[in-house]
Amino acid sequence: MFRLIAGSIWIVAGVLDKLLNPGFLNPDSTKYVGFTIQYFAEGSPIKGFLYSVAFPNPVLTGELVIIGEISFGVLFMSGMLTKLASTCALYTNLIYFLSAAWTGATEYGINLLLMGVDLYFLVNGAKRLSIDSMAPESPLWSTKLWFTAGSVLYLLVVIFLYLKGL
Repeated sequence: MFRLIAGSIWIVAGVLDKLLNPGFLNPDSTKYVGFTIQYFAEGSPIKGFLYSVAFPNPVLTGELVIIGEISFGVLFMSGMLTKLASTCALYTNLIYFLSAAWTGATEYGINLLLMGVDLYFLVNGAKRLSIDSMAPESPLWSTKLWFTAGSVLYLLVVIFLYLKGL
């Protein structure tokens, strides 16, 4: 049940709030992702990170956010590569939390809650009614493997965005 709830939150965020939002990737819109990044950065403890990684390429950052959020949703809901998805989702929620928590209780609460859900699935995986459960003795259950793979993947995306912004 938690997988379905977490997955639906990611899919709604990725599809309805971003992909189907005509202003999200449009620099002429007040809903433009670049304005959001700039606003969140102002009071954030990771302001430097946001200005050096996300802000130089806001459209690319927005596209990667859309891909990530939809991917997390699909992977959580299907229970496929759950530990990888939860690792990447954990980093995403941490960045959202550190970026936007200062703006209000809603951002603080949802991202903190989802980090807890992400940690739960990183440790426990998707047990029942999942694609992962079809191979109970496989490497899919290795927390260290998937945490490392997700961390490296996330770091590569951050480095790519940083280098693209130079």
